[in-house]
Amino acid sequence: MSGSTVQSSPHRVPAYLEWVVAGCIAIGGIVLASVGSALFGFADRELLAEGIESGQITVGLVDRTLSEAEMLTFVTEVVNWTAIGLVVTGAGLLVFGLGFGVARRRARRRAESTAPTTTSRTYAVFGAVATWVLSFLPFSPLLGGGVAAYLAGHTPERPATVGALSGLVAMLPAFVISGFVTIGIASGLSRLPDGGIEPVTVAVLALGLVFVAGSSVALGALGGFFGDRFVERD
Repeated sequence: MSGSTVQSSPHRVPAYLEWVVAGCIAIGGIVLASVGSALFGFADRELLAEGIESGQITVGLVDRTLSEAEMLTFVTEVVNWTAIGLVVTGAGLLVFGLGFGVARRRARRRAESTAPTTTSRTYAVFGAVATWVLSFLPFSPLLGGGVAAYLAGHTPERPATVGALSGLVAMLPAFVISGFVTIGIASGLSRLPDGGIEPVTVAVLALGLVFVAGSSVALGALGGFFGDRFVERD
């Protein structure tokens, strides 16, 4: 991942837009942390038990049907670990958003008026935020990578790299949350009688995460390649 300064970009990002992006990241972090905190309250065993008894919550394995007590144990573990993942990810995004805003302000203050102040990593963050905002659309990492490369301007061997980095950054929050969910599933399975399929389950889920992350990076790189086509050449 290159953090070198982009030497010539015809698309200088205004300072206010950097603060908007930083604010969006921080607010997203607060929302995730709040949802995680609320989920901790929902994870009360009595509430979960009521949901299982009423049929609102059901869990079934491939090889057998779980009893209500087993479902309660399994669901409690999954919900607890998911809540932890949301809180951790939300706190991380909040810190990152605040740090990003402060770092960009300091960079602009240090830079001379004619010197570049934006790095490829900064453009990747812009692309990642674009991916999150456009996540309701198919192949949003492709669009985010295109945004990152377009903002970076025309620099040799840079657009695809910036786009790929954008896809990676966009995937990180979901990757972390999914990791905690995977831990919860493995923990829940390990607490069941005759448990023992959790290693296989974790391996399958981990491979799925790697595939999704790789797809996000690949789509971001492809978007960076196409996004560079829209950059004006000197």
